[in-house]
Amino acid sequence: MAMVLQAIAFGVCADLSAQQVIASVEFEGLTKTKDSFLRKYLTVTAGQKYDSVQLSADRQRLLNLGILATVGTRIQTKDIGVKIVFACSEMISTLPVLALGKTDDNFWVKTGVQSLNFSGRGDKFFAVYQYYDRHSFYIQYATDRIGKSHWGTTASLTKWATIEPLNSEIGVLNYDYTNHTAYASAVWFLTFRETIDLGAGIFNERFEAQQPQENEFGKIVQGNKVLSKLIFKSNHLNYETFYLRGTYNQLNVEIIHSLDKAENFVTVFNDFRFFRQMGRRFNWASRIRSGIATNEDNPFAPFVLDSYLNIRGVGNRVDRGTGSIVFNTELRYTLFDKRILAAQGVGFLDFGSWRKPGGSFKDFTESRNMRAFSGIGFRLIYKRAFDTMFRIDYGYDYNKNAGLVIGIGQYF
Repeated sequence: MAMVLQAIAFGVCADLSAQQVIASVEFEGLTKTKDSFLRKYLTVTAGQKYDSVQLSADRQRLLNLGILATVGTRIQTKDIGVKIVFACSEMISTLPVLALGKTDDNFWVKTGVQSLNFSGRGDKFFAVYQYYDRHSFYIQYATDRIGKSHWGTTASLTKWATIEPLNSEIGVLNYDYTNHTAYASAVWFLTFRETIDLGAGIFNERFEAQQPQENEFGKIVQGNKVLSKLIFKSNHLNYETFYLRGTYNQLNVEIIHSLDKAENFVTVFNDFRFFRQMGRRFNWASRIRSGIATNEDNPFAPFVLDSYLNIRGVGNRVDRGTGSIVFNTELRYTLFDKRILAAQGVGFLDFGSWRKPGGSFKDFTESRNMRAFSGIGFRLIYKRAFDTMFRIDYGYDYNKNAGLVIGIGQYF
């Protein structure tokens, strides 16, 4: 009798052990995305012991790719173990680009096409035309991991043309700024969440006064230049449709070498973002951007004070500096959340301080170099595509300056 009980116990244990081994991992619901690409982001594989925590982490990692609208998991028990099925629905990966932006004294429009999953392997393609005082275009292609390696690539061509207003003693002078750039980089995927991007490019930039007789600065920062860039990204964000939680940090180091003059210009800036979901409807979002650059007394310094970039309501390219510290925070409240559409109301605070070109670090503490705007906003969200929403914000400060900012996608 004892031998029979031992045999039964052994059989039960053996059966449980077999069930804990992963027999296979499969995908359902894919139409364009290659399952071989998604498997690069899985840690669960056939032959391993089943771990529910590991499976949950893999599910979240697939959602974070930005190409899948939903990912569910299903466990099926087989004689030889468990079968794991990822039930996926894909986002619309290729969309037309149509973005509008407006402040009180400025309007811009952007149109084109973008694909966040161009060939089904997570590669991205953008072709965009923009009118922002003048005509610009931008073409970029970026791969994810190539094959089984930990490397990817990017390549881009850009013509960037704008009108740059410049405050001077004789009033506001407008300059035509034109930049032609060819750029390529190699991306090293250190982990699922950390990457290093090493890139180089060549470009030509020119500033030309619209009224040459009023050109106070002569021929500045003109000609052919070489750009070297290092970008380190640490992305610990987790996505659930339009809700975000976690942190993101990006460090950029750029060196520009002039081919016409023996000059180098260095820019270092860091972008840190924090997101927290509070309850079912609230999403708190914050961003700190800080940067420093070669402190030349150059009227076209790299850090720009602008409603579209950092301080909502302040205006169009109001000021420039060779250093900046910007803090943005907003509380997003979900007004409704349907199957395809959702909406959020937003309350925000934007604060920034700048170092004047040729100035000192003391500039950061002087009130004349600070801006603080608060306001409210609205988001209408299309859930079938990544970060696709209509955005409108109204910002104002204690001096009764105010501005309306309209755009596509979250502000940050």
